[in-house]
Amino acid sequence: MSDKNKSFLTGSVLNNPVLFQCVGICTAVAGTSALKDAFFISVVLAANLIVCCFIASAFLKKVPRYIRIAVYLVIGLAGICCPVLWFIENRTFIELSLGMKIILPLTAVNSVTAVHCETYAVKHDVRSAVNDALSAALGTSAVLIICGIIREIIGSGSIAGTKLSSFRISGFAMPFGCLILLGFFASFLKLIFRTPSHRKPDTAHAEKQPLETDIGVETEEIPEQVELNIADYDDIDRILSSTDEFLKSLTGGGGDSE
Repeated sequence: MSDKNKSFLTGSVLNNPVLFQCVGICTAVAGTSALKDAFFISVVLAANLIVCCFIASAFLKKVPRYIRIAVYLVIGLAGICCPVLWFIENRTFIELSLGMKIILPLTAVNSVTAVHCETYAVKHDVRSAVNDALSAALGTSAVLIICGIIREIIGSGSIAGTKLSSFRISGFAMPFGCLILLGFFASFLKLIFRTPSHRKPDTAHAEKQPLETDIGVETEEIPEQVELNIADYDDIDRILSSTDEFLKSLTGGGGDSE
């Protein structure tokens, strides 16, 4: 596998934003009760992520972080989410539920965009930033759409509005149903794509060297484990905190009350 394909696989699967980085979970829970909702959320989120990562890498590297986060919000809200919602409402025959009319604009403040823009896009060239955004968008969209399909079939007994059967488990249409699915998905991917650091060492081929202890008894050195090399996301908490503080300042919730 080439380095480019390996990097794309890592961004979309091994470092999946929803399953392993634990960002965008609120969007997954709120917007995947049906396949149609999950599809629209995926399209808007992917467009928002790619555009914001491109702009962050091309123009915002020297801009302070708190301004960059505000720019992401404005771009997503005024440039993508609201125009898409207006187009669907006025230029198509698609009927959106009240919940989707609320969730689509809120996609502009999705944490997936802020995390990938701040941890990768502003630190790399435009091409690398767009490739990272594409892999993250693909991984996130796949999770959202699969959750939408399973939750609609099991929770409502239908798919894309077409009735399939009378059997249903209504709990899967609720938020905890999505959380259960996300847990199973993450465990399944961990099982399939286990790295050497998660496997037991091969004792047949591991190099063993005797060590002398203070009491003169020889022991065998434990083979060194191979560490998993993943992208540095140590500042995710600070990014999300900055986003939260900015949103509070817009609503007037950041001041002290008497």
